[in-house]
Amino acid sequence: MGKDKLIPILALIIIGIGVSSSVYVYATHIEKSTITINDHEYTLDEIFYLANSKTVNTSEGIKTGVSLDNLLLKIGIKCPSCNEYTIKAADGYQKTVTWEMIQDGILTKEPRVYFPSYPRSFWVSDVIEIEIKEV
Repeated sequence: MGKDKLIPILALIIIGIGVSSSVYVYATHIEKSTITINDHEYTLDEIFYLANSKTVNTSEGIKTGVSLDNLLLKIGIKCPSCNEYTIKAADGYQKTVTWEMIQDGILTKEPRVYFPSYPRSFWVSDVIEIEIKEV
């Protein structure tokens, strides 16, 4: 087989791999429309129905969401100050925070958690879970 036939065949194989990998990534990318809190799944609509709205001023501007402390109390967390809270993102990023920090935080519809009185490293985007551990 000469170069005249080999190069187009290799190009088609590479294009085929690219197309199939794009289709695979697109087909397997499922946006999670729920957040797991204390091993129970809640839709964002349920969360925003349960908890009180709160507006905070962040370095990114004014943000509105649900009050994290109010949300955790509404879902029945007993002794909230006895726990620590790990907020997990879809990409694997996570931050563990205390009850004092939770009282300052909000969860927006994006879903993103903001703690306006704390460094941005504590803010978590694409939240999928809030894990509660007894201290």
